[in-house]
Amino acid sequence: MTKKIIALAIAAAASAGALAQSNVTIYGNVDMGWMYRSGDNGAVVPSKSQRAVQSAGSLSHIGFKGTEDLGNGIKALFDLQYRISPDIGAGMNQAGHQFIGVTGGFGTVVAGYLDGLRYGIYGKYNPFGNYSVGNFASLTTQYDRASNALAYVSPAFNGFTLILATATNTQGDEGSLNGVHTVGGVANGGNNGDDRLFSANLIYANGPLSVDLDYETTKAVGYSNSRLYVLTGGASYDFGPIKVSGVYDVIKGDPNSLIGGNIDLDAATPGNQNLGGLAAGQEYDRRNWFIGAEMPFGKLKALASYGQVKDRTLNDANARKWAIGARYSLSKRTELYADYAQIRNDDNAGFTINPMGNSLGLSGVGVKGFAMGMKHSF
Repeated sequence: MTKKIIALAIAAAASAGALAQSNVTIYGNVDMGWMYRSGDNGAVVPSKSQRAVQSAGSLSHIGFKGTEDLGNGIKALFDLQYRISPDIGAGMNQAGHQFIGVTGGFGTVVAGYLDGLRYGIYGKYNPFGNYSVGNFASLTTQYDRASNALAYVSPAFNGFTLILATATNTQGDEGSLNGVHTVGGVANGGNNGDDRLFSANLIYANGPLSVDLDYETTKAVGYSNSRLYVLTGGASYDFGPIKVSGVYDVIKGDPNSLIGGNIDLDAATPGNQNLGGLAAGQEYDRRNWFIGAEMPFGKLKALASYGQVKDRTLNDANARKWAIGARYSLSKRTELYADYAQIRNDDNAGFTINPMGNSLGLSGVGVKGFAMGMKHSF
């Protein structure tokens, strides 16, 4: 099961580029770079440094999207995206978002495997996005996408847009999650154990100002004390010489929620292997925040960010991360990049450098990371 947490976004689903198409469009991104990771502190044990050639500044992917005019101002739309790994020749072996829907004057409705709202806010307001050694999302528990999902995007009104989303089970087929709960007494079958989601994201965009406010909650079907709550706010303002941005995030989960202590995601390993490193019966309770800045200098753009994870359940389990980087545009679609990041863990925190923003930062390498490379979008 993917180790990520909450949200549902449809973000690019209703982009003007997608809606303007009457035929299938092939799009994507190819990124190759060199990455070096090393170091230890907190609960990260000393280990060998690692050098890797891989996608290091953005996620490599390919997708197929299109629309069909149904008449009366209504269009059908679809988008099928797949991750690719050009470093090892693996292609289309893992899905990105996948959906079908309709759009018109009433807004847009889509259903399928949808991008996460909260995850999208992290990527929108962090200068490094959600894929880079500098990303901040990897230190937080994320669902980058939700299965079995349905979302509605309203038309823009005076700069405001509303997204409402729900999912019958955010992780896999319905009825497949009951086994991760360690509290007995709930029989297998039906929808028991399903991680049901409801989320609402209010967006305001007006010139240089952008603001997002997102509320999300899930509940495990058949279980008491199984609520998860997320409240996330993000904002940015482009002053011209500098663009500043930031996110503040509250995430809490009852013991029987998918991020609580009564969850075991790996039955083969002794103890409860859950997303927060919690003991049985413990609640998940964290505050995450970061600030960022982007400074353009012609074709060159400098990036910087700083953020913290504050754990309110476990002692001495906080972490801080800072990052600096640069982007150089060779064209509208081709870019060179270089990033450096460093994490400082408290004694009981074990966050590591991982370019993937959905990884909880515990499956990476080291606490210092450098990456440089090239990307091309099409």
